[in-house]
Amino acid sequence: MNSTNRYQELANKWLAGTINEAEKMELSAWYNSFDDDTIDIPDSFSESEYELKDRILAKVKERVDIPSPHHRIRYRFNNFRAVAATVAFFFLIGVCYYTMVAPNVETKHALSLNDISPADNKANLTFADGRAIELDQEQSQLIIDGDVQYLDGTKLYDKNDKNSTQYAILSTPKGGRYQLKLSDGSKVWLNASSSIRFPSEFNGSPRTVELLRGEAYFEINKQTSKDGSRIPFFVKLDQQLVEVLGTKFNINSYVAKKGVVTTVTEGVVTVQKLDALSKQKPDKVRLTAGRQAIVDHSGIKENQVDVEGFTAWKQGFFYFNDDDIHAVMDEFARWYDIDVTYEIAGSNDLFSGYIPRDVTLGQALHLLKVAGVNFELRSEKNLVVKHKK
Repeated sequence: MNSTNRYQELANKWLAGTINEAEKMELSAWYNSFDDDTIDIPDSFSESEYELKDRILAKVKERVDIPSPHHRIRYRFNNFRAVAATVAFFFLIGVCYYTMVAPNVETKHALSLNDISPADNKANLTFADGRAIELDQEQSQLIIDGDVQYLDGTKLYDKNDKNSTQYAILSTPKGGRYQLKLSDGSKVWLNASSSIRFPSEFNGSPRTVELLRGEAYFEINKQTSKDGSRIPFFVKLDQQLVEVLGTKFNINSYVAKKGVVTTVTEGVVTVQKLDALSKQKPDKVRLTAGRQAIVDHSGIKENQVDVEGFTAWKQGFFYFNDDDIHAVMDEFARWYDIDVTYEIAGSNDLFSGYIPRDVTLGQALHLLKVAGVNFELRSEKNLVVKHKK
């Protein structure tokens, strides 16, 4: 039996749930030896490329037992019809292989890359008086209640030492993440390369924090004053002001040319452009769940979106939606704390799908390499995107 027929037999067994451990290892080893040549999957293997991908994805999610979103995973190329099903298969088996069979595997293309770990609990806390603390990586969350302390109760700041209304800044570097619980019980998840400014206590109305850069996911508690009136919550950025009721939403300000992207998963917010220059577009919109606002130099655009993709990072996934190699590598650069340079001027390849964020850089790149992307690590932190072989 030739290798292609054997691969088809093992793939069918995987889909049917009848594959044994030895065969699973054989299929995984065969996948790991795969380089850049495509292998066509006959039309008889599934009625369509989408059926194939959906079938394999269902099996991967069942076996890996992770809360993976249900959308199909695909790569788009100029010759998409010829290779899409093959690439989708390898992407999905790759996820399963790296999360189940050999999470610490070293491939011939990624011996050094596998030493680069994903982001961890790294952050700095800077107080108004200039004091700065590098936060404990064994901790994952700060609790703010006048005092500033870790989740286990270890205090970093006593409210009796300073004015309780003083502000502090929580910042994550490249390769860092952290969580924050504010004094009103509201929660913030801070992505890599992000900063937020907040008070040690909220005194009076309104409650205000400032997202200085990057990306954060917010879960805001409703609060009312003694007379029963609501106490508003504001998230301020340099381009916009978000007014919040009790709600959940994500703000992404990474890419200046794309604007500030606010996506609501639950509840209601209003988004106002602070320096609205265009009179042809509204400078304030009201967003409900599933709605998104993009604020840029021209004004505010409002869209209906699938929120899963825009909050996937909080659930532990990279999400790409027809993104080019530069957008993909920008995400990887922040998450893995690397610098990326390019030997290629550009690429027509577009990437869509989910990749787990808890794999090493080598594992993540191996999945992209199956799509034909070529990489070289030229120093500890310098990754070069090369021409396709």
